[in-house]
Amino acid sequence: MISKLELLARKKTIQNNIIQNELDALLIINEENIYYLTGLSYKSLERAFIIIITPEKATFIIPKMELAHLKEAIGIDSLIDYWEFPAPTGENSIDVLKKELKSFKNIGIESTCPSGIALELKSFKLSLSNIVEKIRYIKSESELDLIRQASFYCDDAINQINNSVYYGMTELEILGISKNIQKNVIINTEFEYLSSSFLVAVWPGQISHQPHGIPKINDKLEAGPHISLAFLRVNGYASECERTFFTKQPTEEEINYFNIMLKARKKCFEILKPGIKAEDIDIIANSYFESKGLTQNILHRTGHGIGLGNHEGPFLAISDKTILQENMVISIEPGIYIEGVGGFRHSDTVLITHNGYELLTHIPTQINDLIFTKIHPINRLKGKIAKKMYKLK
Repeated sequence: MISKLELLARKKTIQNNIIQNELDALLIINEENIYYLTGLSYKSLERAFIIIITPEKATFIIPKMELAHLKEAIGIDSLIDYWEFPAPTGENSIDVLKKELKSFKNIGIESTCPSGIALELKSFKLSLSNIVEKIRYIKSESELDLIRQASFYCDDAINQINNSVYYGMTELEILGISKNIQKNVIINTEFEYLSSSFLVAVWPGQISHQPHGIPKINDKLEAGPHISLAFLRVNGYASECERTFFTKQPTEEEINYFNIMLKARKKCFEILKPGIKAEDIDIIANSYFESKGLTQNILHRTGHGIGLGNHEGPFLAISDKTILQENMVISIEPGIYIEGVGGFRHSDTVLITHNGYELLTHIPTQINDLIFTKIHPINRLKGKIAKKMYKLK
């Protein structure tokens, strides 16, 4: 867990940045940013939670019902409550916020600030100021320990998939692995319920050409490239791992596309180190795909930052000029998608080190290690029982 001293140091860093940016105050509304500053887990739903942080203090505006839960918030100098949502004039979150801001001239807001709140504050001088997001780019040793913990469970999830898949397996059976991972986290760690999430799934070959397609519960792993996914947040910090694999011997065409994806990935790692721009990784992967005539088969950027969020900055995408630095954590996931054939993508969680990088997820990447045609009688029997229980054909 993150110590009180580190949370207080984060507050001081944010306050120093507020001064450097010549702001009177910064509004922190994003749940991950509030967690970063305070270590607090909560679910806002429709009720607003807003921190006003200035060079002198941090004021937390919260619903009245949360007073008992949040009164020990680390780094918060003042708690102000409002009645409810909705609430009468003078007792709602916006009116309370406006009252607290009335003496400030230059106010910074996050890019994720809800438009409804920003519009209510149009009489104030607002500027976009992603101070907290940028500070979050560089991870502390405590944060890296938690990301390594999440990465361990990503490896566990993908290994469980690799050890259990068979031709004809249903998506329903994969869901059981997600439950296994959550159980292991509860047993073996200081489990934080609200700051943990467990998405373990497989995109079957028939829809793997759609990076964000939604598998159906009775979809089967048959021919074509499948893409496994462990997309976890464990006790506040995230990690991800993905692999393209097969439950039927791949065709020559599938092997060719797989190897193109693998070569693009290798090119990314060959230049990955501190000092290069985030977009350079995207450019080198895309250039290789384009050289193979696959321009129209690139559907997303090559990677993104990982930390409190599974997706955060910096983004390995053309137009992100961020200079990569030691202790940033990113994903590397160049992919190509061919309708009628399938999708081809590996993803790993990667730490930028002082002179290169370190893989934090460790699943095999070569095609010979990702072909699973062995018959698993026990797994098939378990699958039949599960399908019968949930009345799947």
